[in-house]
Amino acid sequence: MLLRFGLIGCGEIGRLRAAALERCATAQLVAVSDIDRGSAEGVAAQCDSLVEDDWRKMVRRNDIDAVIVSTPPRLHAEMTIEALNAGKHVLCEKPLARSRGECQEMVTAAKENSRFLATGFNYRFYPSIEKARSLLDSGLIGNLDHVRAYSGYSAAEHNHNWLHDAEMMGGGALRDNGIHLIDLTRYFLGEVEEVKGFASNSVWGFKGCEDNGFALLRSTTGNIATLQASWTEWQRYRFRIEIYGTRGCIRMWCFPMLTQLTWSKTLGGKTSRQNYLFPMTHIWERLRSYRWVVVQSFVRELNAFARSVGGASTEIATGEDGLRAVEIADAVSHHKDNKGVQL
Repeated sequence: MLLRFGLIGCGEIGRLRAAALERCATAQLVAVSDIDRGSAEGVAAQCDSLVEDDWRKMVRRNDIDAVIVSTPPRLHAEMTIEALNAGKHVLCEKPLARSRGECQEMVTAAKENSRFLATGFNYRFYPSIEKARSLLDSGLIGNLDHVRAYSGYSAAEHNHNWLHDAEMMGGGALRDNGIHLIDLTRYFLGEVEEVKGFASNSVWGFKGCEDNGFALLRSTTGNIATLQASWTEWQRYRFRIEIYGTRGCIRMWCFPMLTQLTWSKTLGGKTSRQNYLFPMTHIWERLRSYRWVVVQSFVRELNAFARSVGGASTEIATGEDGLRAVEIADAVSHHKDNKGVQL
């Protein structure tokens, strides 16, 4: 299935989205729109597409089937709902929106218009994550017991002021680097039923934006996960998830991309270990930076999006997945006591 796309937002991520559309056999970029016409023209020239100054006009074009919303989160709900009401399928960047209420409105609009809404959780398509998913599904580590997850970097590494603006983002680390972590923790753990957590804001002091968020999750099957999202990691960007089962463990990292399996045939038996290194990913990351890895994940995500629009069940994150991630972030960042929040 070939989908004709419109792209709203031609900043850094929008440009990477456009690069992925160029490489995707199931997609064609028809038109782009950005408040900065120069940015839109640059992407349009790169992809041989049209420039629309008015994004509302673009989402109503008859030659567009789907829209990618790649703007700051304050604009996600309005733009996504407008596109869905115009009969377009939508892939919206993460976080899906600033609040649970905005996310729910987007999910409702998708259902009312019988259109597919996806959340841009492209980490699901990183090699280390895909390998971990297949290893967990294989049963090599036995039954799932618990998940441990961490994502951190220094807020000083980002020069986009809107990332630290609660009015724009809805919150801090849990909605920035942490929103991918929340999604993947839930992706491996299963549906989350209860959340406990705390957030702190004693380092950077960005109003309404937590520096660190700590969460304890319980799934509907009783499995547990712990996670931390941080803006105070002083070494470098770190992202890791560990999945523990009754007969082993799966650990995964990104940047560098690595998956490690430890397992035994019997409970308490002799363990074996295997590392999955993804050498071509490492080579191209060094040659072209992490952006190459991101674009490749976007291509796989776009292919899954096309299959989902066609009615197939895929690993892509839906609008419901985006809503659940924001619900968990809200439960932690707005938590005032240690009572569990039911989702």
